[in-house]
Amino acid sequence: MGNLLAAGFMRLWKSRSFWVSMAVMAGVGAFEAAYCRRIGRIFGERIELDQRYMVFALMSGIILSAFCSLFVGSEYSDGGIRRKLAAGHTRSALYLSNLTLCVTAGLLICLGYIAAYLAVGVPLLGFFHFALSRVLLSTLDALLMTAALTAVFTMLSMLHQNKTVVVVTAIFLAYFLLFLGIFLQNRLSEPNLPYMGDIKRSMYQFLLTLPGCQAVRLAVMEPEWTMPASSGGVLAACTGLGLALFGRKDIR
Repeated sequence: MGNLLAAGFMRLWKSRSFWVSMAVMAGVGAFEAAYCRRIGRIFGERIELDQRYMVFALMSGIILSAFCSLFVGSEYSDGGIRRKLAAGHTRSALYLSNLTLCVTAGLLICLGYIAAYLAVGVPLLGFFHFALSRVLLSTLDALLMTAALTAVFTMLSMLHQNKTVVVVTAIFLAYFLLFLGIFLQNRLSEPNLPYMGDIKRSMYQFLLTLPGCQAVRLAVMEPEWTMPASSGGVLAACTGLGLALFGRKDIR
């Protein structure tokens, strides 16, 4: 698997989709910080650094749905999957290497936003208003959520050879989870929450911890202990299911 990873990281380094994704996230990070300063001056209010720091949690699923589909899909379209299997690499090693590459890329892309946001935001807005422990916990939860979403998109990409279908499906899923999270958060924040049935409320609260949905809470730095547990469970489940199905897949 070491050889697969070494070649994979070289492919990642040369990947246009990776650098475009990194540039988009970093650009948005720098823009968000500058925008906060601009809005603060217009309205005469102090905008805290915390306010837009976690925007990357909202964006990561959408950006990575496209990246993973294109990055893994290119392996099918150029015959890389077949060549590696013919060279004697096992299917599990091939799957795990692609998952590792996509997760690594996803974390780097998110860190690109964070680095750009802080580089522009700290001089303009000052340091965090929230406790550093809250900021770090929210960041770690968001990165784990990113890894879980990447595992979902990698599984889709490894199990379907049509890159176009995978790209459309993955992007739709990313948007669906994000808007589902917004809907759930709005319902749970309504004044009539006490009148919502216990079962329904519990179901909404559970769904809100799913990767993608939980980005809505993380965006305002409201992490819960159930979030990393949910992300870890999805990461493990998708990896196990993906390995099992890819092991039986007919690769044309």
